[in-house]
Amino acid sequence: MKKNHDKALLAGALVVAAGIAYLGYAKTTSVEEEFVFSSSGSGKNDTSVAGAVVLKETLATVTTPLQLEQAEVGDSKRPVDLFVGVALFAKKPAGGGTAVPVDLIKGEMVHPPIPNSWWLDNGIDPGFADSPARDADNDGFSNQEEFEAKTNPADAKSFPGLITKLAFVKDESIGFFLWFSSALGPEKYQFKITALPPVFESANPAQQEAFLSRSDLVYVRTKDYIGSSSNIFTEGFAKDRFLLKSVVSKEVTNARTNLTTTNEFATIEDLSENKKGTTFEIPKTPNSAARPGTVRYDRTAVLNLNAVGESGKDFKVKENTSFSLPDGKPEKNYLLKSITRDSITVEYKDASGATQTIEIKKKS
Repeated sequence: MKKNHDKALLAGALVVAAGIAYLGYAKTTSVEEEFVFSSSGSGKNDTSVAGAVVLKETLATVTTPLQLEQAEVGDSKRPVDLFVGVALFAKKPAGGGTAVPVDLIKGEMVHPPIPNSWWLDNGIDPGFADSPARDADNDGFSNQEEFEAKTNPADAKSFPGLITKLAFVKDESIGFFLWFSSALGPEKYQFKITALPPVFESANPAQQEAFLSRSDLVYVRTKDYIGSSSNIFTEGFAKDRFLLKSVVSKEVTNARTNLTTTNEFATIEDLSENKKGTTFEIPKTPNSAARPGTVRYDRTAVLNLNAVGESGKDFKVKENTSFSLPDGKPEKNYLLKSITRDSITVEYKDASGATQTIEIKKKS
C-alpha cells in the first residue's frame, strides 16, 4: 500500500505540474484573443477600453483591400477616369459662350492633321493651342515634326533626321591671289601669292581690281625658277600647298582693246587635304581687270545644330569635308560639298541608303 501510495502522489504531482505549464503557455500565446469590451458586473472592476469597438471597426476597414471597378461609358465601353469630375478638355465656340466638352475619341481633330489618337497613344497633352509646336521630350523637335517623321515625341532618343536642324551661321572663307609672275623660257617659272582680307569677296569688281593693283601687298614668292611637276612654295602660309602641273601657250583676245595676243597659262594642282586632285588655271601676269577672276578661296562654314541639346554650340567645317551630327561623333555621315557667302550644300544618305542633297541658306 505504501509503495502504491507514493506512486499515486508522484503521478498526481506530475498532472498538476503539466496543468500549470499548459495554463502558462496558453496565457502567453493567445495574443490574438480579443479584449473584453463589456462587463456584466457593476462596472467597478470593468477593464474594457473606451472606444475599442470603433477601433476594431476602423482596423477592419483599413486592412481590407479596396476594390474599384473601372467605369465605362458609351456603346464602345470606353473606360473613364474615376477621379475626374469635370471634362478633361473643353473648347469655346467660335462665337463665344460656354465651353463645351471635347471627346478625343469620337470628336473631330483638335490639331489637324494630327489625329486625336496620336496624342493619346503617345501620352502628349493636346490641351494647348500651340501643342503641335511644343517639344514634349526636349529633343529640339516639335510634336508636329515628330508626327510627320513618325518618331516618338515622348522619347528624347527618338527624333527626325538631324540635318533638318542644321543652321548655316556664317562664312569664314579666306581668299588668296596666286600670281604667275614671270617666265624665263621653258621650265623656268616664278609665282607669288598673297592672302586677302575677308571683306575682299564682298567688294565690287572695281574695288577688287584696285586692291589687287596695290603696290604695298605682301607676297610669298618662289625661291628659284621652277619647272613642271614642282612644288611652287617651300615656305610661308602656302608651303607645300600647290604643285605646278604644266605651262601651255594660248591665244587670248583682250575684251577692252579687242587685240589678240599669245600668253602662257599655268595648270596648278591644289594639295590641301580637302582639295586634293583639284586643278585650276591662271594666266601669266594678268592685267588689272583680269586679276579678280583668278582669286581663289579656302572656304569654311560656321554651323550650329539646333537640336538634341547642341543649340548654341557653333562648330566649323571646311568645304569638301565630312562631318558628324552632333559635332564630335565618330560617324562622319555628312559631306559639306560647297560653301558660298549665302548658302551651303550638304550631301548625305537617308534611312534607305539613297544619296540626298540639301541646300541650307545662311541664317538671317
